[in-house]
Amino acid sequence: MWAYQLTFSTPVHFGIEGIGQERVDQMVRSDTLWAAVVQKLMLLYDDEPESLCRESGFAVSSSFPVIAGRRFFPVPIGSLDKIMDTIAHMDSGQLPFDLKDLKKIRFLSEPLFKKIAAGKELALADINKNSVFPPPANELNASKDDSITLLKTTQRPRVAVDQVYGGVREGAFFYCTDQFFDNTSGLFFLASFDSTEKQARFEAALRLLGDSGVGADRSIGRGCFSFTKEPFEFQSPSGSTAHVLLSLYHPTRQEVDQGILAGKQSAYSLTRRSGHAGSHGAHQFRRADCWMLAEGAVLPFAPEGQIPCVLERSDHIPHNVYRYGKAFCLPMATGGAS
Repeated sequence: MWAYQLTFSTPVHFGIEGIGQERVDQMVRSDTLWAAVVQKLMLLYDDEPESLCRESGFAVSSSFPVIAGRRFFPVPIGSLDKIMDTIAHMDSGQLPFDLKDLKKIRFLSEPLFKKIAAGKELALADINKNSVFPPPANELNASKDDSITLLKTTQRPRVAVDQVYGGVREGAFFYCTDQFFDNTSGLFFLASFDSTEKQARFEAALRLLGDSGVGADRSIGRGCFSFTKEPFEFQSPSGSTAHVLLSLYHPTRQEVDQGILAGKQSAYSLTRRSGHAGSHGAHQFRRADCWMLAEGAVLPFAPEGQIPCVLERSDHIPHNVYRYGKAFCLPMATGGAS
């Protein structure tokens, strides 16, 4: 297993579908990252799309924050419940921060994440501006340390240009959100490979992706990055009885029948993935919406997932289009997430 860290040299736009281009996410999800790499593999090696999508030879997690050199992972669902109970029973004058701020925490530092995975419970003292993101408001106000900054955003006005006549379309004025990573911030993701040859191909495609950009507005220079890699060391906890999800996940019918969603240890949230296809031959067509389990889900056994077809081949679409729903997860003991 390898950790790839992305350092962005240009603004980015990780859009979320909505009205206009104002809504953005703070990370690249696993299905977007996988699709972007697969498209670059097709350009570099002229692979057949169907076989490449079915057997890409690599698995990736979603990307997560790197802040001041510290890696952050998604909060396993339920891992902060006991701290919330502690705060709920404290006197208002003793509260280190509000309960509502604790509920907004999306990411834990790598040491805290590994502590939970080992089955240990978090204490209130573990929650500070360097260990969680976003930090609780009181912690944020107590220090102006730039280490808590991941990225900044700004909105710029844009207009749509008529492709036939070259003029501005009437009423086509909108705002677009640009995101700027701090000099010490970025994203990282985990990846595993079937072979060293597959890893070399993957890194060639990732290098090309860094030059051309990831996310929206690549045609105007958004989303360019360079990357570094290192082995990711993770010791599986003894007696691990669950798995924490680090990617989006689309379960198979067999996994649902086996109780992956209904087990006593199952805890998850759902997210809807939608939008237009990114393939060069099908980018003008909209894919079918797909509901998936989100990062941070706790599942009772190691999930596999699937890659469903979300746009079928036709006279106007040169090949099937797929949504990456394979699970990337790590084992964990459930003592820390009860």
